[in-house]
Amino acid sequence: MMARDEGVTLVELVIIIAIIGILAGIGVPQINRFAADFKARSCATDLIQNMRMSKAMAIKENRQYIIVFDTGNNRYLMGFDGNADGDLISPNSDTFGVCKDTDNDRLPNTDIDSDGDGVPDCVKVVDMRNCGNNIIIGYGIGTTPPNGPAGSVIPTSGVSFTGVPPTAEFDTDGSMDKLGSVYFQQTSRGYSYCVRIANISGDVDVWKWDGDMENPTVVTWTEIR
Repeated sequence: MMARDEGVTLVELVIIIAIIGILAGIGVPQINRFAADFKARSCATDLIQNMRMSKAMAIKENRQYIIVFDTGNNRYLMGFDGNADGDLISPNSDTFGVCKDTDNDRLPNTDIDSDGDGVPDCVKVVDMRNCGNNIIIGYGIGTTPPNGPAGSVIPTSGVSFTGVPPTAEFDTDGSMDKLGSVYFQQTSRGYSYCVRIANISGDVDVWKWDGDMENPTVVTWTEIR
């Protein structure tokens, strides 16, 4: 008796393809949502780490460090403001750490803007474009939550620190001169995170909005760390 050739019939193949299509239709949107949320949260986490780094540098070098929020260019700058003008864009004056210092005064002497971003090379720049697509500081576009954590008011810029431009300041003992919050959002989904300086000691907490683009009227936030 001859053995029957084993194989997949056309009907079975169609059924398999249909099942794969259904599973993909269910799984891909969830994966996209997770990825969008993860990117926004990562930006918030990066700011926390950079705040801690600036605080540590201020203590180590015994001079004030600041973070300048340049919302117009969707980025923030970190460093020591050598000429005290509050913007961290002055060559041979503003710096992060000891950089291009030829006369041991802890200020740069040969600093330039080699990449043409408007910031001296010796200043640390964090560009939101490196976080991923559609990640921004503030709510100029996208979905704005009705309020911030504990019913606080959200500024359109997404930054409540005072100053022009707004800055967070870390003193030589690690304390903060002023309190404030920074909001990040993923504009295609509306996912939002708030990084907030909780007290003058420089403690930081992070909140996630419980709403999104599909649920824009939600007023609650959840503290995640």
